[in-house]
Amino acid sequence: MRLENIKYDFPKMPEEMKNMIEREVEKQIRTEQPKIVKNRWTAGKTIAASLAAVMLCGTTVFAGVGIYRMQQEKVGEHGVNVSIAGEENQDARMDTQEQIETTKVVSIPDVKLEVGYIPEGMVKMEQGKYSYENALHKGGVSMVFYRMDTGDDKFKMQHGDVLSSEEFSVGGHDGVYLEYPSLCEDEITFNQKIYLAFTDVHYVMEMFVASDVTKEEALKITENVKLVPIEDAQEEEIVVAQDWSAYQESLDNSFEESEESYQMKLSASKEEMKNTHAIGDSFALNDEGLAVKVSDVKVADDFSLLDPSLVDEDMRKELDKNGKLRSATIRYIKDGDLDSLSQEVKSREVSQKLIYATVEYTNTGEGEMSDVLFFSDMARITEVDGQMQIQTEEQPGEGDEWEHAINNGLSSSWEMCYYDVHGGERGNNYIPSIKPGETVTVHMAWIATEEELGSLYLSFDTSGGSEFTDSSLKIGYVDIRQQ
Repeated sequence: MRLENIKYDFPKMPEEMKNMIEREVEKQIRTEQPKIVKNRWTAGKTIAASLAAVMLCGTTVFAGVGIYRMQQEKVGEHGVNVSIAGEENQDARMDTQEQIETTKVVSIPDVKLEVGYIPEGMVKMEQGKYSYENALHKGGVSMVFYRMDTGDDKFKMQHGDVLSSEEFSVGGHDGVYLEYPSLCEDEITFNQKIYLAFTDVHYVMEMFVASDVTKEEALKITENVKLVPIEDAQEEEIVVAQDWSAYQESLDNSFEESEESYQMKLSASKEEMKNTHAIGDSFALNDEGLAVKVSDVKVADDFSLLDPSLVDEDMRKELDKNGKLRSATIRYIKDGDLDSLSQEVKSREVSQKLIYATVEYTNTGEGEMSDVLFFSDMARITEVDGQMQIQTEEQPGEGDEWEHAINNGLSSSWEMCYYDVHGGERGNNYIPSIKPGETVTVHMAWIATEEELGSLYLSFDTSGGSEFTDSSLKIGYVDIRQQ
């Protein structure tokens, strides 16, 4: 991933931070209503904002300089370098002691975040994350912070694909505003970014701004952001931030090492998939006596099979004026860089279908089961050269000008978009209770494109994911391919 693409994906980070985030996600994601991830440009990515810096770093020190200023430098036609320039104070009237004071070693304090203004209708989701009530977790603003442990003047970010940019100053702090092309006008995308330097406490804020927030409102939010030094504060009050040195190290290593250290398992042998089940087969889901069976699968072009009270706003947007599932638009995008802007090379329409499954959970054990988590991903799997291959984002072929295929419909998601049994503390995807010998029926639904109907499988591995794993292969996939 190039730096200019950070507008779509949050910054890379050290492996230990990634591990912490993964553990936190695994702990929390299945206790919330499944979110629809439409494509890598959509606002579903904003959920990651609060996890982009989860490590509280200890106090560090560095030698200060006299004057700091955040600034931008144009690079090429559409590139911008954002940096903090430091200059030694050369005031001839300063005596030796004053010069020592100017360059003395300083510490980076723990700080708390104070946001004095948010637009009407916007609410706080968690620290540094705000979205509008009518678009929760989809847009708004998300703030990420860096501790400048190597010195304020070491900060530098480069971005391409910049539509416009400008410097500004608010409350004695310098900042830079960046705007990127928004190719999906009917979608909420993160097409703006703001950097603000808090050199008095040696932090930098990077604020991701969605398209549902105007530039004027974003700058007004920024104007009223304060970082206040604190001592002996409660842990939840302290701003979580990433050390700049750690961030730089992650950038240096990630481009090569990420490919070497981890490869998604998208291919499996037929032997590895020997546990594949047919519709009507019952199989063990865990070692505690929970069995599952997909007893029926239906395909529809509307929501008539669903309980209307459980159909959310995102799903309703997939229907046309006649109540039928609309076609999804697949956009083929060429990324911008330092000398060009992102552009749509072509697009096409593809029909969408509702996949509706009746799933039976049976307690084959001797004790009652409470708050039973259920979840199912719908994978697209085809046979390629004798191997079973998970199909992900469409890839360009030789000679294609485009680099990314973006599906703006719910058919881009693997997760179930509907289920009719709710439980647990939050009333989501949990079965409240299953007594010994009892069977509880859950109806689930997904959306797929019509051209994918011949490659659909269900995974009941509750860890989820878009790849083959030891657990998903052990449990086995359910073949729901439609002829």
